[in-house]
Amino acid sequence: MTKAKKRRMPMIALNGLLVLLPAAWFLAGKAAAGEFDTLFYIVQSVELIAGAANLTMMGLNIRDGLRMTGKLR
Repeated sequence: MTKAKKRRMPMIALNGLLVLLPAAWFLAGKAAAGEFDTLFYIVQSVELIAGAANLTMMGLNIRDGLRMTGKLR
């Protein structure tokens, strides 16, 4: 469990820094300019998938942490 948590944490951080943050900046700029084109929706879809992946990995880390402390069987 500890190894799995340690493996997930860099992936969560990289996903946030390399995908979610640039996508948010890009989408904010496009939205401010009123440019809701195909590229906007493609990037938004990528951002949603990356966000779901991060939430899933964070949920798994929470589950593993609760198991390690004995609060979850």
